[in-house]
Amino acid sequence: MVNRPGDDRTVLLRLPTPPQRPTWADDPLDELAERLADVCGAAVHPDEIAAVLESDGLTHQQITTRYSRRDLFAIAEELYTRVPRRFPDPGPGPDPWRTSPWQCLLRGMLFGLPGLAYLLGAGLLPGRVTGLAASALVAWAWNQALAHRAYVRLAAGGRRAAARCLLLGAPAGVTAAAAAALAVSGRVPPRPSRRERRSIWRRPRCCSFWDASSTC
Repeated sequence: MVNRPGDDRTVLLRLPTPPQRPTWADDPLDELAERLADVCGAAVHPDEIAAVLESDGLTHQQITTRYSRRDLFAIAEELYTRVPRRFPDPGPGPDPWRTSPWQCLLRGMLFGLPGLAYLLGAGLLPGRVTGLAASALVAWAWNQALAHRAYVRLAAGGRRAAARCLLLGAPAGVTAAAAAALAVSGRVPPRPSRRERRSIWRRPRCCSFWDASSTC
């Protein structure tokens, strides 16, 4: 407004009044702290609370009008100070030592099947039990080492690297076990004939199972 000559009227300037806190809540920040109690309690830095407020769509006008704060980070710092730290309890995890006895029994029977094969083969290979035991020990040790190596390759190179390790290591383990059996027991015995095999399995019960040459 411009004054004209002889005009006694003055120019009135209306300055903008600062935003007043609404009357619907004594302190709206308390309501916000109660609503975000879990988020504020688990936060380790005020920036985490600021990110949650920003994702909720809190605008600058709401910050200055409703909460009477200068910016989003001021609200986040005040919420971080007001709400005590209480990290959520993850709860009890499963007990790794608590297993089913039937599962352990079935697993033991499965692992014992190779030993049954050695017992059955002992009757067909008289005097070669020592070689079978040596091959079993070598095969067991090789199996443990190969499993460890395969798990390392699985973590480093993926499933394809682990499969390649098993593909190359399994035949090598069979060769090592066979070589150990031959080194301990000596030369390979001749294959028994059908009549000899029948005589072995039809021996009287008083004969020793481990010595095919024993007689009653």
